[in-house]
Amino acid sequence: MTLRPGQPIGTGSEDGQTPAGAPDAIWVLEGFSKADDTLQVEHPISREQLLLLREVITPDADDPWMIYCYPVPVEVWPAVDAILQCGPPDPELDYLTGACAAE
Repeated sequence: MTLRPGQPIGTGSEDGQTPAGAPDAIWVLEGFSKADDTLQVEHPISREQLLLLREVITPDADDPWMIYCYPVPVEVWPAVDAILQCGPPDPELDYLTGACAAE
């Protein structure tokens, strides 16, 4: 999922750590079936959690707010669970971060 075209995502920050210009977005952890790619699970991600998640799943340099989808490898799941408290991964699912424009 992506934001609507032309919606700004920010370009920098005052402290060098937090990206400026946070978009009006909703972030989620999505689990898709390995068998047929259907969406099976959505877990909400707050802005505060997203900032922590960026330390575990590195976004592209031009995507500080993780608007693009990023795979969540099983190897980093303990850190992801510590941040999101989403429980163990289902071995039948592939997980991605996702974002969409808030209504």
